Amino acid sequence: MKLLIAIMTCHRLDYYIDDLTVDWCTQQNLRCTDQQARVNTIRATWLTKLPEGVDYKFFYGTKLRDAKRNQRVPDKTLLREPLADEVFLDCGDQYTENPAKMKAICRWAIEHGYTHILRCDDDTFVYLDRLLATDWADFDYSGACATNDFHPGGCMFLSRRMMDLVISSSVTTYADDVWIGKVARDNRVVMHHIPSMRNQWGTGYKVPIDIDPTGISSFHSCTPDVMRRLHVASQA
Repeated sequence: MKLLIAIMTCHRLDYYIDDLTVDWCTQQNLRCTDQQARVNTIRATWLTKLPEGVDYKFFYGTKLRDAKRNQRVPDKTLLREPLADEVFLDCGDQYTENPAKMKAICRWAIEHGYTHILRCDDDTFVYLDRLLATDWADFDYSGACATNDFHPGGCMFLSRRMMDLVISSSVTTYADDVWIGKVARDNRVVMHHIPSMRNQWGTGYKVPIDIDPTGISSFHSCTPDVMRRLHVASQA
């Protein structure tokens, strides 16, 4: 077994869907909108406790939209080379391109010999010791219990079998976690809940600064301040 922690991120946050749809979480100020702060805080907090034998990468797309909402064209302003812990994928980089990015992540993981991935958002805080001690490895598709139809995308495990299905399946919605849930149902893949994962909807979406982390293995969605607090508390 070989596990990759695949952290999905982007060069610039772009939650635009269409002129008739407004991202509710952004509208309600439930998301941190500083992408670089998200990534840097993960590097400085829970990734410092990466177990031996477990790898991680931050995954970006390379096709960004311009101010006129054009898309799927290489962005010439991306002049920097990826850092050692980053992978730049040949796919779109905005919110609605997450399914294509998931396909590309799965291809990359398989090509590099990984049997499982832990797909995380860049605003997720993970207690790696707690989460990896659960029974995730016994299932093809594991995650939080927020819904009976799919595991929320903030944090989920996919096996090699599930990655193959993601790669070969047609995309049916821009919400990659909803789509992955459909892929699992269509192929009769067991949906395994991990109760210690926290991923809530509505006004509970944003993790409060004073939350009690007892018994929790992952939190989504966290601001950098919340991540730092959780990390400091874990050192006590």
